[in-house]
Amino acid sequence: MRAHTTLRYGFMMAIVAGLSIAATEARADVAGPSGGAANSSTGTAALKYDFAQGLDTTFDTGFKGPSAVQARAVVKIDPVKDGGPLYSVEMAKGAVVEASWSGDKKIVLKATNGSQTDGKVVVRHTLTPSLELKVNVFSLNAQFAFDANKLVNKIPGAKFAYDSRATQAFAPWGFTAVDTKLNAPDLANATLFSMPFSQFPEVVANNLEGTFGVRASTKPTFSYKTTKVMLSGSDQPIAAGSGEVSMDAIDGDFMEVMATVEGEMKVAGTMSIQPFVALTKVVGLNFTTTIGIDAYTKEYSTPASKVAYQATMVHIPLPNVHVPSTGVDLGAVKAGGSARKSVTIENSGEKAAVVSFKSSDPQFTVPSGSITIEPKGKYEMQVGVSANNAGAASADITVMSNDPDSPEQSFKIGMNGADVGSDDGDDDARLPGGKADADGGCGCKTAGSTTSTGGWAGIGVVALGAVVLASRRRRKA
Repeated sequence: MRAHTTLRYGFMMAIVAGLSIAATEARADVAGPSGGAANSSTGTAALKYDFAQGLDTTFDTGFKGPSAVQARAVVKIDPVKDGGPLYSVEMAKGAVVEASWSGDKKIVLKATNGSQTDGKVVVRHTLTPSLELKVNVFSLNAQFAFDANKLVNKIPGAKFAYDSRATQAFAPWGFTAVDTKLNAPDLANATLFSMPFSQFPEVVANNLEGTFGVRASTKPTFSYKTTKVMLSGSDQPIAAGSGEVSMDAIDGDFMEVMATVEGEMKVAGTMSIQPFVALTKVVGLNFTTTIGIDAYTKEYSTPASKVAYQATMVHIPLPNVHVPSTGVDLGAVKAGGSARKSVTIENSGEKAAVVSFKSSDPQFTVPSGSITIEPKGKYEMQVGVSANNAGAASADITVMSNDPDSPEQSFKIGMNGADVGSDDGDDDARLPGGKADADGGCGCKTAGSTTSTGGWAGIGVVALGAVVLASRRRRKA
């Protein structure tokens, strides 16, 4: 690319590093340099969000049961102790950003769907109860409260007996709702804990024998959806799978865009809770009974909670084609004679370049068809002339490629003193490379010295705020 422009979005910092370029073989292509995969490239954003808190929803049965013994349970949906977050949304294989261009020096970015197995929602939860108990039996009249922390520390393993988990795969970006449905035992088989009255203070432990506990069960659906993708360099969000943003093409070996992604999680289900009390002795009297306490059932749905991923840089390879910055002089060629020369066309980019050539004058020849130059590769292009006469003549050689910001570049070629923009005696010094191998029609070779370039400078541009980064490749003078 000829233009040495720097994209600026907000505050930027330039980092310069020298990069060497290795020569690789070029290959002939059947397809032309426009359209198809040659004019598109992709990068991925690996995203993960963990929610390690409990749901902001509480289920309260109120006091239930006969006046002799009443129980109240308050239950929350929480992460399992030492079991990881309540839920995580992960696109570890990468949500795909596709860049495409069509020769108009614009790049269109889309958030394209990945494979159905590239994303997953993982949910794991327990139910955390707190309990209050009112006892009014004979001479015993007392009320006791046990919060969840006190209760769990009295249970072997310090965990409530409820561990529900599920995983749901989805295709990133997840613009359509991803429902993760959890299963659970029925209420009769969902005892969170059961504890003897001997765990109570002495005033109860000395007067009551038996057990108390709580059963609870729920089968929630965790529903996730990506709501917005912001790509740096654009002030328009991508809010649906078909959305896209357009920006000016950049002069670089790659582009990097910062992806800021947001989503939302909703939870809905039905909660069933049933405290239970079983007595075997009351104030020294055998008194075997189970206190009948009706189950409490409530449907619930939580407001959408924001899922905010950490901003992620997306690296997208680009082709970056370089042509000679000065003209090519084929020297003196007599009428009916011919000459040819090798000129280096270079691709410093990270994506293969597809190039083709045309000449403004048919007596100056260029390769036909399309050529693919691999990333960081070079192509030794043969240019030549079959002279119609011994007069000065020149032509414009156009290099057409899938380079996003320079789809067409040109340089001059000439003979017999035509002005091609090179200095006398130094006609090869500023070319990427040019070996003369020509028959000038006079029994001699045209000048054929080769001067290699001094390498390329790589400039990475890092922007804070809206940012597009490009690795620059500039020629030394």
